[in-house]
Amino acid sequence: MRAQGTYYFADSSKSCSAEIEIIGKHLKVLTSNGDSVLETERSFIEIGLSIPGLPDSLKFSDGSSFVPFDKSVRWPSDSLLSRIAERLMNNLSALIAILVATPLLIWFLMFTVIPNIAESSAELIPQASMNLLSKGLMEHLEENFFLSSDIDPKEIKTIETLFYKTLDDLDIDKKNYLLLFYKSDYLGANALALPDGTIILTDGMVEQLISYPNSLLSVLLHEVGHVENNHSVRLIIQSLGVGIIFTYLVGDIQGLTEIISGSGAGLLQSSFSREMEIEADNFSVVSLDKINIPKERFIFAMETIGLNEDESGSNSLLVKYLSTHPHTEERIQLVKDL
Repeated sequence: MRAQGTYYFADSSKSCSAEIEIIGKHLKVLTSNGDSVLETERSFIEIGLSIPGLPDSLKFSDGSSFVPFDKSVRWPSDSLLSRIAERLMNNLSALIAILVATPLLIWFLMFTVIPNIAESSAELIPQASMNLLSKGLMEHLEENFFLSSDIDPKEIKTIETLFYKTLDDLDIDKKNYLLLFYKSDYLGANALALPDGTIILTDGMVEQLISYPNSLLSVLLHEVGHVENNHSVRLIIQSLGVGIIFTYLVGDIQGLTEIISGSGAGLLQSSFSREMEIEADNFSVVSLDKINIPKERFIFAMETIGLNEDESGSNSLLVKYLSTHPHTEERIQLVKDL
């Protein structure tokens, strides 16, 4: 292959008319007088991006470069990526199709494929892994958000007795659950469910519903619904899947490592999906019906929590993840319609 063009010397404004000759893997640049100014192997050159209407430049390892006169010249490349890029640039319709299809594909992966994979694979996660993950989350919460509960031990005992008796009545193995109580000014009135079956009530939640034990029980059953349906594990798998996609796109290895660790802020700042919350709500309502408690007790709890949420005005992403009541008004209406 031969091509006429301009040779630009390294670290200089000097240039001259030249001819480039490529034979196999060997490349030679000759002046118009036939003098050789550069000889090298093709593996030591860098080919500029092929853009229709512009000449393809060559950059050599010593910093010099060559630009052909003929804008249609395309240099041979051993790189598959370069060949694909060249074909795309020469096929505008294909390039546009890819630019349109790529975000649609990412959306499909994030909101259809990954959630389906997460749902089907969540049950395959061993209990030991869920215990390890929950331990890391618990340590993070205790260090940053939790204080010892101020609730009267007798009231705690009463709530525990009601909760574990209800699990027995529903034929749910109570050995898989642990009910804990903490004070948290930051989280306010909240209930939390960890992947291993640990359920946490904050003092704020207890104080608001202590006079309404069946309403407090409905909140606990909502959290049991999250555990029984593996929502936390599914959320983690989805976060990991999304992390892998964005790591591939932007090379954010550190962010992926944080997601895999399971104890970073990236995981805690995620939130249960609308579908997961509705599924947990339905679990609570069905469970209440089995023990002859009307769904109005759960509606009252959500209305009380929703009022507290409006008063606090919290926008914390962490609260979104840990809170049992995003989309409160919508969920209340859906429960009324059951």
